[in-house]
Amino acid sequence: MLPSMASRTIVDSVPRVAGPPADADALEDELDLLRDRFPGAIFERYLEQIPSVGAFVHVAAGAVVVGDVRLYDDVSLWYGCVLRGDLNRIEVHERSNIQDGAVVHLGDLDPTIIGEEVVVGHRAVLHGCLIRGGCLIGIQATVLDNVEIGEGSIIGSGALVTPGSTIPPRSLVLGVPGRVVKTLTAADEDFHRKLAGKYIRLAHNYRVG
Repeated sequence: MLPSMASRTIVDSVPRVAGPPADADALEDELDLLRDRFPGAIFERYLEQIPSVGAFVHVAAGAVVVGDVRLYDDVSLWYGCVLRGDLNRIEVHERSNIQDGAVVHLGDLDPTIIGEEVVVGHRAVLHGCLIRGGCLIGIQATVLDNVEIGEGSIIGSGALVTPGSTIPPRSLVLGVPGRVVKTLTAADEDFHRKLAGKYIRLAHNYRVG
């Protein structure tokens, strides 16, 4: 499907506020619990929005998690990654990982939703997109607003998926702009999901070792 290049950015979507929300102190108390749970990581609120974190999650020192970010069970965030949920929300579903230096943001109209057992490689950028389960997002790949990546796909290292693109399930996408060059197999998808499992074990070792 050809991408839609019309901008989805709304320039006047952010009003000024007069001050912090009425329950700011209670929100800060909740943030302090997260900071105690993950020493060295940065947890911040945006207005009344704060992150939520499931069981067996690993957030490495130096990772930044701001606003409406929802981390489900067995997620791992690695050194220097940034997840900023201010204009919309970010969801990282079960057993997925965001590797070192990756950036996850969103659009006025588009949350970023990462499905289960997704591997997001080092220094990748995800912005206002939907990544279905079992995908592998390569090192320094970029996926932009209003994109849907089908289940079990690979976005190759350095690839750029332009706004509005729909990538079919089990696709290999390469290049700038990204193009589907191959249809993958069930075995390929199974490999991605097993790779996500490797990161669950790695995160466990960091937590308890």
